[in-house]
Amino acid sequence: MFKQVIILKRKPGSMILALLLLPTLCLWGSNINYPQEQAVMSYALANRIIVVDAGHGGYDPGAIGQGKTLEKDITLAISTKLCRTLSQAGALVIALREDDNDLAGDDFSGSLSERKRKDLAVRVAMAEANKADIFISIHANADVSPRWSGAQTFYNKNSAEAEKIATAIQDELTRILRNTTRKAKTGSYYITDKTDMAAVIVEVGFLSNPNEEKLLNSEEYQDKVVFAIFSGIVNSQLENDEPI
Repeated sequence: MFKQVIILKRKPGSMILALLLLPTLCLWGSNINYPQEQAVMSYALANRIIVVDAGHGGYDPGAIGQGKTLEKDITLAISTKLCRTLSQAGALVIALREDDNDLAGDDFSGSLSERKRKDLAVRVAMAEANKADIFISIHANADVSPRWSGAQTFYNKNSAEAEKIATAIQDELTRILRNTTRKAKTGSYYITDKTDMAAVIVEVGFLSNPNEEKLLNSEEYQDKVVFAIFSGIVNSQLENDEPI
């Protein structure tokens, strides 16, 4: 795969921006025809330390769809793609889960609830130890009713930076997926409450909705979700510039 860096000025007197052009295949998959002209403003993510957290894993499958899709599998697939895309744009990426295991450790002994809390504590500790700038946790939603659908972001109400990132990601999910009118929302979760950096939870859709479950199993749809999250992160990091 190639990278092409172009240096240009946006307008007289403005800072010089480096645009990183990446192959369409790398960012969006072979079945999505986003124009190559949608160059990524790489300076926005250069050297940012971004934690990507694939929710659940191992003993903890998370939500289970009607078609037996496991949340932990969807979150890992999307997180893996997101890590690659962010890395190609110049971010320093830390993937908290790269296989089907939780982070509590093989030697942990305790109840399932204690194991879950240990797992979450390790995720936060890893992000803090690496002095991450942004924490993105990928999850999939579920409800007893199959009628609910739509991707949605969540953030801690006390973090203005997290609100900015969550709102930017939500805007891109709405624009690119074209199947959600949800808005970024505050919430109290272990990840968002315990991290010092801006933390955002992205619920990529409802596995309890048969149509959305099918979409989330699609490589093409996963690529759209990844690009929406990526684009939202980039937009949130731009200062006084037009969104991509």
